[in-house]
Amino acid sequence: MERIVCISGGTSGIGAGLVVAFLQAGDRVYTFGRTPAKVEALCQAHAQAVAAGRLRALVGDATDGSFRKALHHQIAHESGHLDVLVNNAAVIVSQGTLEESLDDWHRTLEIDLIAPFALIQVMIDLLERSSSPAVINLSSACAHHPFSTCTSTCYSVAKAGLEMLTRRLALALGPKGIRVNAVAPGVVPSPMWGEASELIEQTIARRHVLKQQPVTAGDIAAAVLYLAAAERVTGAILAVDAGYTLG
Repeated sequence: MERIVCISGGTSGIGAGLVVAFLQAGDRVYTFGRTPAKVEALCQAHAQAVAAGRLRALVGDATDGSFRKALHHQIAHESGHLDVLVNNAAVIVSQGTLEESLDDWHRTLEIDLIAPFALIQVMIDLLERSSSPAVINLSSACAHHPFSTCTSTCYSVAKAGLEMLTRRLALALGPKGIRVNAVAPGVVPSPMWGEASELIEQTIARRHVLKQQPVTAGDIAAAVLYLAAAERVTGAILAVDAGYTLG
């Protein structure tokens, strides 16, 4: 049965992999990103799904309240409900601890923690109309330990907060049948890392105990698909990190 899925930040990296996975599962996907060129490229890559009405890719920012309301209106008008909400969009804007500016902290928390809460908040009535609603938040192995290879303190703190938000919402929304879980990836090479290829290689070599291999977008997609369908799982933080957090 076709599910209605909304994925934030689905135009590149892990998000683009999630779009592919849900489309291959036969679902209808709404996604958005801040860069028009990336949105256009995603639409071109999945032209058949766009033409069939199975993919809606929009230019938008989860931190923009007006956009969130417009997205809610579009999903409500076209689909009537929402089965799966995936909070994937995130940024790493700085490195360090006390070196990070308050502007870095505000931007990181706004995108990585506050925006996921705001998106859940605005979509809650559509999730309540689903027969099997699920929210999946994308956390990080950086939320679990203060490793030096997690270069941004504000990013690690934001992801740790997202995991507590996951548990709090799982407790609050469980009586309504809404499951809330999170996936915590290890190192997934993606555009978010920018030019830090050497850091990626060092981190994988030091922390990924499973043959020192990177985690792939497909690995994360498989975990997200599982949590989207797992009827008796809520409040879980599923580490898909090749053993990153074992040490």
